[in-house]
Amino acid sequence: MVRHALLSLSAVVALTLCSVAAAAPEQAAAETPVAAPVDRATLRKQLAAQRKQNLARLHRYRVNRVFPHNTYEEGMLNVWTDAEGHLCAVATMMKAAGQGQLVEATGRDANFVRVADVTSGPLADWVLTSGFTQEEVVMIQQPTDEEVRVMEAEIRREERRIARMVRREDARLERNYIAIERVLKEPVLADAGLDLAVARLEKRPDLIAALHASVTKAVPATKTARE
Repeated sequence: MVRHALLSLSAVVALTLCSVAAAAPEQAAAETPVAAPVDRATLRKQLAAQRKQNLARLHRYRVNRVFPHNTYEEGMLNVWTDAEGHLCAVATMMKAAGQGQLVEATGRDANFVRVADVTSGPLADWVLTSGFTQEEVVMIQQPTDEEVRVMEAEIRREERRIARMVRREDARLERNYIAIERVLKEPVLADAGLDLAVARLEKRPDLIAALHASVTKAVPATKTARE
């Protein structure tokens, strides 16, 4: 099922790129004008760097196997941070990128947020500058199945049952993240995703300026020949 979902994502990215290229002139005219010409090559390079960093963060997250668990309701649920403080993959990448306050606020105010439903605000802004498309971030934001049913009787037996369920769910999530990492590293999908990310971000000069500033600040000073 994961493989079919990933293939479907690739098709969605391709169709979205086609629709961007074929947009009617009057639609383009209705969009908010950009304050200054966008250097697409530089912007694409910076988004590619962001993508690489976030892929590394996703890899560490998967290897560490500290995933959030749904102790809230039956069925699948997107849990930003669980009762033990375990963060979802998207929240983990954002926190590693210096967005700790936003991660905390999201967990407090919208703990079951679905990135697929987000169209504006700080979370949507992070997606635009992450190097991923929103569709790719939705794929990364894996929902988690129910882990706990509260029972007052037979506590020890219930704890063993819960531990088994948690291990199975962690193993399922790890398998999914292995497949997701592999797909996100595919050159064709990465190129398509970055092209779409550039097209979306170039309409936000404020975010472009912030991205330029953060990337420039992160570049270490060049050592002298004597050093």
